[in-house]
Amino acid sequence: MSDELPKGWVTARISEIAETHSGGTPSTAKREYWDNGDVPWINSGALKDCVISQPSTYITKLGSQNSAAKLFPKNTVVIALTGATTGRVGMLYFACSANQSVTGIFPSEVFIPSYVFNFLRFARPQVLELAIGSAQPHINKRLVDDFEIPLAPIDEQQRIVAKLEALLGKVDGCQPRLAKVATLLKRFRQSILAAACSGRLTADWREEHDLDDEWPVEPLSEFFEMRNGKSLVATKRQEGKIPVYGGNGLMGTHNAANAEGLVIVIGRVGAQCGNVHYVTGKVWVTDNAISLQGKKELVPAFYAYFLRSLNLNTMSAGTGQPYVSQEILGPIETPVVSLAEQQEIVRRVAALFALADQLEMRLAQARGQVAKLTPALLARAFAGQLVPQNPKDE
Repeated sequence: MSDELPKGWVTARISEIAETHSGGTPSTAKREYWDNGDVPWINSGALKDCVISQPSTYITKLGSQNSAAKLFPKNTVVIALTGATTGRVGMLYFACSANQSVTGIFPSEVFIPSYVFNFLRFARPQVLELAIGSAQPHINKRLVDDFEIPLAPIDEQQRIVAKLEALLGKVDGCQPRLAKVATLLKRFRQSILAAACSGRLTADWREEHDLDDEWPVEPLSEFFEMRNGKSLVATKRQEGKIPVYGGNGLMGTHNAANAEGLVIVIGRVGAQCGNVHYVTGKVWVTDNAISLQGKKELVPAFYAYFLRSLNLNTMSAGTGQPYVSQEILGPIETPVVSLAEQQEIVRRVAALFALADQLEMRLAQARGQVAKLTPALLARAFAGQLVPQNPKDE
């Protein structure tokens, strides 16, 4: 933001334009300060650069009276002093108390609360530059009091706030729509696998080649030689380019391999056991994963798709430490598909996944553009460029 203020604007420290107070936390050792409370209370974790419409919890009137957790009035702008949310702000839609990691900027006749709220959202990087400490950077009430705000005339503040609410509302509305697109793309990929591995994707191909529409099945163990991997802790790895796969997938590189060729790697233990990876060339498979290599001529990429479509994690055993094993995998009914059709399926899936990749790239670009809109709009607002100025406001 330019150091030169628009005509009619002034710079003021927060303490010059508003009353400020920090909160407090009643003693947790005294249940009478908390049980059946009816005084709203928030902690700094509730401050996420948005309005606050409900409390974190409630304290009792006795708890409020015996601590610094006094009520902040409705429309107080609150700012977090410590923790992961340091410098983040909120605006209270109701009277509420707060903990000691929150400072409240009370409403005043010289500013619109939403104006100060939005400015502090915009100015968070500047606030963080003032943070104290290295291990856990934080700010304090004095820094808040001394922080300077560019104040537009009150009527212009009102116009700025109204314009921001209209524009930021549209920006915020983009986020759930983009999230829906991400969900649809995930389902699209899942539906591709389901169609590919049920035969629906190549039903036309089989008809064209006068092949049976039904695939016979055999146990997975008839197709693949299965081996548990070998332990390789991080401290034993040597510098190299050979991928190392464990229970949760790729975990690093090494200079040696214990499997080579066209290899399917399945996570054996861990929260993500059953995840399926297809590796070409050399690979080290740890003892937390299982390698599958074809016993006969086949297209491993097709069977990797097939195994992914099964969501093997749902077949896991164990409670504290879920796992899949060769005993679980071996009996899985697996389709017997001609080599030519396997190749056709892999070709079609690759083409459809490439389309999904392109769409996900465009989605990521759209999300990036949307993410830039809010700071750009706020920058224009507090440079006096978002709404027309009116000389009568001065």
